[in-house]
Amino acid sequence: MKKFIITLAVLLVTATAVNAEFLGGFIYNGATTPGGGYTSVVPTKQGSATCKNILFIVSVGDCSVRAAMKNGGIRSLAGYDVHRENILGFQTITVKAWGN
Repeated sequence: MKKFIITLAVLLVTATAVNAEFLGGFIYNGATTPGGGYTSVVPTKQGSATCKNILFIVSVGDCSVRAAMKNGGIRSLAGYDVHRENILGFQTITVKAWGN
């Protein structure tokens, strides 16, 4: 049992060190961080893109800014934010972009 706990601790430390997008909170994390590209242009369109990560082992989806722009029909980016939600190692990352 002691070896199992040590192995699990080492895996968690390694997973968090490798994953640069991880903001902490293995049990729960719900954080929105600024992305960039903020301008004074008034946006008329909004798009989003989502990807999922399972226990920092398997990731699926396209959560790029370009995918969010495509989903919202945006040609000129005014800005974007990144929302991360993590519940017990099951992480969802959503990029919300807005523009014209």
